Order: sequence, then structure tokens, then C-alpha cells
Amino acid sequence: MLTLKSKKLAVASIRRSSTNQKGNNSFEVQKLAIQDLAKKKGYLLPDEFIFYDDAVSAFKVKASKRDGLNKMKRIILTEDIGAVIFYDFSRIDRKIYSFVSEFYYDVINKKPNLKFFTTTKEEAWTPADLDVKLQLIIANAESNEKSRRAVDSQKTDLNLKVVKRPGSTSPFGYKHNKERKQLVPNKDEEIVLFIFYLASWGHSVQKVADILNEAEIPSPSKKKWQASTIDNMLKNPVYLGHLDWNIKGEQIFEERTHEPIVPSSLIRLIEINRSLKKKYNKFETPFLFGNLLYCENCEYRLKHRNSSTKKKGIKYAYLKYYCTNCPFEIEAESLNHLLINYIQKQLAVSFKINSSTVTSSLLNYSDTLKDFLVQLKAQEKLRQENQKSQIEKGLKLDSVFRNVEKRIQKQIHNVNLTIQDIENLLEPDNIDIFLHNFEQLNLNELSHTELRLVFLYFIESIRINDRMGTDLKFNVLFKVNPVVLLENTIG
Repeated sequence: MLTLKSKKLAVASIRRSSTNQKGNNSFEVQKLAIQDLAKKKGYLLPDEFIFYDDAVSAFKVKASKRDGLNKMKRIILTEDIGAVIFYDFSRIDRKIYSFVSEFYYDVINKKPNLKFFTTTKEEAWTPADLDVKLQLIIANAESNEKSRRAVDSQKTDLNLKVVKRPGSTSPFGYKHNKERKQLVPNKDEEIVLFIFYLASWGHSVQKVADILNEAEIPSPSKKKWQASTIDNMLKNPVYLGHLDWNIKGEQIFEERTHEPIVPSSLIRLIEINRSLKKKYNKFETPFLFGNLLYCENCEYRLKHRNSSTKKKGIKYAYLKYYCTNCPFEIEAESLNHLLINYIQKQLAVSFKINSSTVTSSLLNYSDTLKDFLVQLKAQEKLRQENQKSQIEKGLKLDSVFRNVEKRIQKQIHNVNLTIQDIENLLEPDNIDIFLHNFEQLNLNELSHTELRLVFLYFIESIRINDRMGTDLKFNVLFKVNPVVLLENTIG
């Protein structure tokens, strides 16, 4: 008769693939069966030697990444363990190779007498057995089939216009309407719109997060807003009424699946801001006219420097614009003040922007793109004719023609998208929102960031002349209108 001391120790692994299995006694069923087998085989199995992997898929997660298996492995290698017990083949591994290569051979090489058991097989388990191989293959096939069915189900939902990303939570600002089977804006939509509005005025994602936190506006996590959260929201097409996500490596994009929160015009302004920031660097600077000023004496662009200092606890600001080719320099704050007042008057008197001029400009640009689209389609037709001719001559240039075809098709796709963008912007509501950012500007009410952005929108260059040593003179060259920037960004 076996005594307690004569019994060898065993360890066991129990796995539940998802939290959906909670409440169905998955762990308890496995544990009882494993304990019965250990007792039958004469092994002592303490509770602390039973290791759990909860909500871990054996199909998606390799053996080396499963916490429970790794803890069990350490015990096997450090204690006098005689057996490892699993519930069944599917609890071991659904990838066939993962457990065998990353766990089994690793421990069996160091503990060659170690035995493996499952509660569904009388004999010891070994990956060399034919029936074991068959069971693992079947388990893997079942997992692949489940995965395929899940993907097909998601695609079916898309075809039926079930417009909520399958398996996802609703984005901040939306809720999922089960009756309509789509996303609908909720009470947080005003916060979303406010975020995009701040970004359209050039504020950085960190600044937007700071503003929201100072106003004690709750974040999606009910904690403090983070810059990364703002950045992800600004890049998410869901707020334009579109959905996109990745299903098993396949990128899915569905347009106009639900009501947008953010008008496309705000998105375009944000894109313009990004292009300006890339060219002129940050907007949050006291040098409001940096890279716009030129010395008329020698045609050099003015540089700027911050020579501010601190003495006896008192800060002294020395912000200068200066020419690198002549002695000219000027204190930045004074010049900023002069130019702001001058530009305010010029904008009020002579810089008129209205919906008709913007609409006309966009329509002209759309016509240009449509002409270009005709040219691209002609190129594609010519490519097809050339490819057919080369095939008839017996020449094999398939890869060359494929590359040309991909390039042309990509250009056609991008031009079509741009034309669609322009058509969206030409909708009355979008035009009005776009123009609202520029009409009746009061420069004295704007922050440095907002001022800097306005000047980059409207000013081409400013030439400064103090050659005669008298009052400072300057010549401001205005851009025609912000639609030029808009066209550059869309195109």
C-alpha cells in the first residue's frame, strides 16, 4: 500500500480560454478530474502545485507566453516532480508545435523520467504517439475553424451594415444603438467636438489635454486626459462617420456607417496645421513672425534668439529678431505689437473671404483633378494595350506591367478620394464652419499659438526696412486665401 511519503509529487495545468467561460465550472471540472487521476496514478498533487491560465487562448498565445505554464515549469525544474497532468489535449496546446517545442522538450531533456498525463488517456502522454498527433491536429483545426467563423461573422455584420466594430467598445462620444445597429452620438459628443476645435486652432495634443484637465472634464477612462488619447482621437475616422479595423491582417474600411460628430472641414484644418508645423516647427512660441520676416536691406531672412536671463530672482526677457548679414536687430515684443495692430486693420479692410470665393477656388481645383483623372485612365488603357502587344510577341514583362498598373491604380484611387473630399467640403455646413475660423478675427483676443497659426495662414512674407534710421517700415505680403493651403493638403 502506498504511503504519503512514498508518493511522488505531481503538478497540473488548468486553462480557461476566455472570461466567457466563467460561471460554467470550467476550472472546477478540470480540477476534479485531474485530482482523481493523480490519486489513481499514486501522485500527490498539492493545491499550490495546480497552475492556472485564465482567459488565455492556446491558439493565440504561445506556450512560452502563458504565465501558468511558466510558473509550473520553474517548479518542475527546481523540485522533485514525477508527473505533469493536463485535463485534455485541447488544454495543452492548439498550435500543435508550441507546447512541444517550448515546454515539453525543454523539461524532458533535464528531467527524462518525467511523465505527462491527460485525464482522457490511460497511458502516459508523449507527442510521439500517433493518436496524440491526431488529437493535436484536430484541436488546431477546430481553433482555425472557430477563428474563420468569427472573421466571417464580422464581415457578415459589415455587409448587413451592423456598424459597430465587432468585439469593440463604443468610441468616446458614441453609444451603440442596438435597435438601429449602429453608433449614435451621446452626451460626450460636445467634448469630442471641442477637442477637434482646439486642434484646428493649432493647439498641441498635450495642450488640449491640459485644457481638458484644468476644466476637470472627465476622460474616457475617468482619469486625467493624456496626450496619446487626444492624438488617437484626432486620427480616428470614426468621428467622421467611418469605421476601420483589422481582421486577421485584412484592413477593413467602411464609409458613412453612422452619424459623424466632427465636420470634415475641421479635419482639413488640422491637416493644414500639421503641414505648417512640419515646415515652420512649433506654434507655441513668442516669436510670432518667425521665418516670415526679411531684412529689406540685404534680402536675408531674419533669425530670432532668446537671450532672456534671471538676476536675483527676477526674470529679464530679451527676445530678438536679427539679420545675420547686417547689424539690424529689433526687440521681438515691440515688433509683434506693431505688426499685430497693422495686420488687424488690413484684415478688416482689404482681406475679404466669403463662401463664393472659397467655393469657386475648390470647384476649379476639382475640375483640375478630374482632368488629371482622365489622363490617368488614358495611361491605364495604354498600359493594357502595351501589355497585350508584348504578350503576343512572346515577351515576359509581367512584373514590369504589374508595377505600372499598381502605381496608376493607386493614383486613380487617391484622386477619386480627393474629389470626394472636395465635394464634402462644398456642402454648405462644412463651408460655413471652415470660414467661421477666419471671419471677424480679433487678433488681440487670440493666444500666441492661435496668432502664430493665423499669420502662417495669411502671410507670405514681411519685409522690414530701417535703412534711413527713421521709423521702422514694413511691407506685408498677404496670401490670396487659406484655400491654397487647403488644396495643397488635399492634393
